[in-house]
Amino acid sequence: MKYFFFIVIVILLTACEPTEKDTKNLPWKTSITKSGATEVFGLAIGEITLKELSIGLKKIAQSALFETPNGELNIESYFGKTTIGLLEGRIIADLDASDDFLKTEKNHAKKRDSTPNNNWKYQLSTEGEAEIVNMKVWRLVYIPVAEYKEKQIKFFGEPNEIINITKTAQYRLFPNKGIALLWDTDGGEIFYYVAPKDFARLKASLPMKIVRPKED
Repeated sequence: MKYFFFIVIVILLTACEPTEKDTKNLPWKTSITKSGATEVFGLAIGEITLKELSIGLKKIAQSALFETPNGELNIESYFGKTTIGLLEGRIIADLDASDDFLKTEKNHAKKRDSTPNNNWKYQLSTEGEAEIVNMKVWRLVYIPVAEYKEKQIKFFGEPNEIINITKTAQYRLFPNKGIALLWDTDGGEIFYYVAPKDFARLKASLPMKIVRPKED
């Protein structure tokens, strides 16, 4: 009987042990592919399409066209709360859409709504929804559910540049890794991933006002 219980305990402990895939899918474990994409969570950012990302995450995103107060347009696909390995967080994919596509969708949009960060949100057309699935993800945003400690943030390494935006929040930039992270001691973190060639574009897009998505 004791031997039986010993076997049961071993099985339970083994089942609870993190797999190699789980421990590999951590936000600071990234690499650069031969094609120059940044691989994180097993996803090649700068190379993967929205369709491929949806398959990898096994989720369908809610996509929309957004316009900033200065008139810049972009397509965001929001996956909501997602589990990757041992971690849970919200994922947003920014798509590499052409200027013509963006302007056409804005002009044909039947509905728009305001957002907390003063952007306009436009509903995509049926044709637009069908077209964006083959667009590349140029930027992946990962917003962890759990708050990170300083010792965990240090796993990313020493940043090349730090930009302070409030008394408690700062951006830490890693251009060679294609990573920018928002580290906030008074709130949650936000991790941004791009191919290194797109880092200047990422840096220019970083918001200086922190607005996090609503709980879902």
